Amino acid sequence: MERVRPQAESLREQALGIIRDAITSGELAEDRIYSAAGLAKQLGISLSPVREAMMALVTEGTVEAVPNRGFRLVTITEADLEEIIAIRVLLAVPAARSLAEAGSDDIVGRDQGEGADASSGSTTKADAVIRLRGLAEETLAAAEAGELAEFYTHDRRFHEALLEHGLGGRAAAISLRLRDQSRLYRHEDQIGAIALDSARELPAIVDLIEEGRTDEVADLVTSNLYFFKRVPAEADG
Repeated sequence: MERVRPQAESLREQALGIIRDAITSGELAEDRIYSAAGLAKQLGISLSPVREAMMALVTEGTVEAVPNRGFRLVTITEADLEEIIAIRVLLAVPAARSLAEAGSDDIVGRDQGEGADASSGSTTKADAVIRLRGLAEETLAAAEAGELAEFYTHDRRFHEALLEHGLGGRAAAISLRLRDQSRLYRHEDQIGAIALDSARELPAIVDLIEEGRTDEVADLVTSNLYFFKRVPAEADG
């Protein structure tokens, strides 16, 4: 299954992004051991970047190395998932509030993304809103088209940008590392419906940020992060 990633990314970053999305969506199962060569073939990417990406995920604690055999996902329980989401909420809500409270021309965040003003080396709230809206629209388009791999990629970038502009790059890195340890144990038809509902919330989040509606954006961001738990596990038959 071949995926397309931005040309600016290195091969390792492309492989890492593809593998992260495959883990989150359940395409890679917890009860299997994967060789780097097998993953490269399954995901349609080169072997060397896959090895590098898997070692990076070992360092993060998302996967573990199995000597002489390959790699295995670290098991995540429902209780683990609840804890992961709770911590992500603790980061995302202040980020969203900070952006909502800022004035249109205020400088936001510490890391500069695609919306940064190259001449000043800073990003305004207006820049951040433009970037977030673009990412929200890409996420929604992918969900509407039923392209789940693309949905996960764009959704991840949206939440990365939200944290970067709201709190900074370190907060984004922490939150996304936790996101990458999340799992979906759902049938594909269920995931598609949940993904579409989740994607539809992203433009609304951007609107609330732009309009400065702090309490409402905090509530919607919290709800959106519970995407991973929107279908009870017992519904999977």
